[in-house]
Amino acid sequence: MRKIVPKKNVHYRGASPAFTLLETILSITIILSISSLIPLFFQCYNKTIQLSNVDKTTEWQLFLIQMRLEWTQAYNIEVEKEKLSFQVDDNRITYTKFNDLLRRQVNGKGHEPLLTKIKDWQFVKKENQLILKVVFSDSTTYSSRFPLPRTKEQP
Repeated sequence: MRKIVPKKNVHYRGASPAFTLLETILSITIILSISSLIPLFFQCYNKTIQLSNVDKTTEWQLFLIQMRLEWTQAYNIEVEKEKLSFQVDDNRITYTKFNDLLRRQVNGKGHEPLLTKIKDWQFVKKENQLILKVVFSDSTTYSSRFPLPRTKEQP
């Protein structure tokens, strides 16, 4: 009986199974190309984080715009540490903290979130100004001053 030896489908040049110089250069080129992209990924990630902070700034600016628009028509103002109430036309507007939100209510009804992720906030009435201080959950602090409207009685 003859023993059948299967042929191998592998062919080595010069009986050397090692990398050739061309394969080595190609491998190094691929590794360097991929590793050169890593700083670009970190830069994109950092830019994304910075843009997420813009959302908070935009939210703050929109809140200030709305507050100033209502504030110009306000009368019968009541200021407490964490509550602000005032009259606009025939409506009683109230700003209070609800969980981690600053919300606005009209005549004690509704739930309109104005600022989110708030840790602490307070209104302080000094001289002819109303000072608002807000601390967000990431410890970012914003403050703003509003001139107190001249006292006028209910129309």
